[in-house]
Amino acid sequence: MPVRIPKKIKIKYNWIRLAVYLLIIILLAIVLVVPGVLRIMYRADSQVAMGNARSVRMAAQVIATQQYGRNEAFCDVTREGGIADGLYEEILQLSEVPGDFWILQVEEDGYTVCRFVYREGEYTVWYDADAEDRYTVYHEKSMINTGE
Repeated sequence: MPVRIPKKIKIKYNWIRLAVYLLIIILLAIVLVVPGVLRIMYRADSQVAMGNARSVRMAAQVIATQQYGRNEAFCDVTREGGIADGLYEEILQLSEVPGDFWILQVEEDGYTVCRFVYREGEYTVWYDADAEDRYTVYHEKSMINTGE
């Protein structure tokens, strides 16, 4: 003869089963949604870093034009940022960006920026004029940091 389970116990188990199903659905949604949201956030931060790099490039061109007008040097690889003394801070102030930069190459005239690197937090932006004014943004993720 089959064993009869009381109605109260059936209702209790139905609620537990429903709670487990709901928990599984919520966890599945989190696993599927979080990577996409993080990707969108990284993409937005990359756009900001690229915009800041463009501001640095424009500020560098303005300062280079001023230096050309004064008949003074613009590029100096021995100085901070790869430019003449005192111009690094002026470019950062003019561009109003939080990162730092290094000019890697200028045209033969010594005043037109061909390549530079801009770094802001976890993002590095490379600019290359020879590749049709291309900006490339990289996101750095530290796996191990023994410096702290």
